[in-house]
Amino acid sequence: MKNAFVNSSLNYLIKNNACSEKQKNIFRYTLESLYSMITKTATVLILSVFIKTFPLTLLMILLYSILRGFAFGIHATKNLYCWITTLSVYVIIPLTIKFITIPLNIIYGLEAIFFIALFLWAPADTPARPLLNTKKRKSNKIITLFLATLYIVSTLYFKNENYYEIIFFILGMEAVCVCPLTYMIFHIPYNNYKVYKK
Repeated sequence: MKNAFVNSSLNYLIKNNACSEKQKNIFRYTLESLYSMITKTATVLILSVFIKTFPLTLLMILLYSILRGFAFGIHATKNLYCWITTLSVYVIIPLTIKFITIPLNIIYGLEAIFFIALFLWAPADTPARPLLNTKKRKSNKIITLFLATLYIVSTLYFKNENYYEIIFFILGMEAVCVCPLTYMIFHIPYNNYKVYKK
């Protein structure tokens, strides 16, 4: 199914001069990522309807996607691992939020640690997408910290336990994803842009 979508889309783009032979691999990677994102998001949202966590899951996906779009971080090395991680995160965490209350002092204490982690390590690239542009790395860090601050401050205004916990888990997940130790555990190179500088 994925190959059919990617190949037909790629052929259409080439036929209409929207993609050259040199750009073929870049477009293929983009189309594969798009297909993966759409299918996983649709599956997660359908499951969330059945387990009655749709609003929590949708909000979590939206807020996390925005933060991750600037902070980046580790990616699963295989599609199967990505499916397992996605389903675990977006099914189990909303259920946890729905049934378990985390004390606010623990939330704010750990969020401070997560913020420091993002300050130290975000944005974190991957071998497939090294962040070669120094200015972009700096601007991504600034935007990441701005978003993290905005998320934390917003919890002071939205007096809702579920919202507190969504922000808590979002920041925690992204802190783990940019942490060098996570890369080390999964044997994935860290700071890949440095390789291209040599």
